[in-house]
Amino acid sequence: MRQGAHRGRMVAVAAAVVVIGLSAGCGSSKSSSSAASSVGSVAAGGNGGSGGGLSGAAPKAGAAPASGNSLAKTPVAGRSLVYTASMTVRTKDVAGATANAETLAASNGGFVGDEKSLSGTVADVKGLTQSTVTLRVPSTAFDKVIGQLDSGGVVQDETRSASDVTSQVVDTSTRITAQQASINRITDLMKNAANLSDVVTLESELSRREADLESMQAQLATLNDQVSMSTITVTFLVPEAPAPHPVVKHQNALQRGLHDGWQAFTGTVKVLLVIVGALLPFAVLVAVLWWPATRVMRFVERVRARQRQKARTGSSVFAPATVPANVPAGVAAGGGDQPGSTTGAASDDSE
Repeated sequence: MRQGAHRGRMVAVAAAVVVIGLSAGCGSSKSSSSAASSVGSVAAGGNGGSGGGLSGAAPKAGAAPASGNSLAKTPVAGRSLVYTASMTVRTKDVAGATANAETLAASNGGFVGDEKSLSGTVADVKGLTQSTVTLRVPSTAFDKVIGQLDSGGVVQDETRSASDVTSQVVDTSTRITAQQASINRITDLMKNAANLSDVVTLESELSRREADLESMQAQLATLNDQVSMSTITVTFLVPEAPAPHPVVKHQNALQRGLHDGWQAFTGTVKVLLVIVGALLPFAVLVAVLWWPATRVMRFVERVRARQRQKARTGSSVFAPATVPANVPAGVAAGGGDQPGSTTGAASDDSE
């Protein structure tokens, strides 16, 4: 029986936690719907303790930021805007302009969020040559501060923007309200819990929901800070060094002629060098191919010359002997001796 009762209590506690979670989600959804219809009251700080103190006014949601130097001078209640600006100012006294910007922010209820400086020598100016200052000023003094930052200098470029975060503020505020209500219900359940295990389960759920609540409160605080305090980033630079003027030399006709002739000559040489450079790879290729080609041609000529020489020698060996016209036919044919020859005389002596 005790186990059955214990299980029944556990089921009841779990069911209660689930119901609280579902009711918190439904409450958040309903609160978002109702808050969307009355944005002004929520954005103005009607939320208990965490969502109050929103500042910043702007045109209707979705409208483009106002142009010119009056970005925050057209207030319409009920909107939450985050104003930002960046500008570059050239001045001869960078250190003085930086100090003036810091004083200007402090006198309007703001402060310096960041500062970076660079020293050196630029355009005959020694010392501080560049300084970047990030100012956080109230949104109500946004245009006023920007209008006074360029005193004693020249604004090189300037950019302003406004981001509408009304929907984020409303959503975060309603979620905080619903989360706080669910925490209160879990706290009431813990007071009526009669079992240690029930208390442990409820404490675990309570810790998780409190952590979520703190995270949402931090998000809303960040949004409130961005809305109430605008961010202005200004960079002070020394003036640019003037461009040197070209020195014009007066020349007579002879000097101009020599100058023009020399320019024409050097131009022609450059053109020729370009042509030679373009043809040089082809010349190397032709030389590489020409050398073996000439060797082959010479070898072929020598072979042909030898063949012609052999042909002439063979024709002279096998050709018939030429017989003089005054030689008798018998002698020419080898059948008899010439009259008075030595061979005939020898035969007569032997007889």
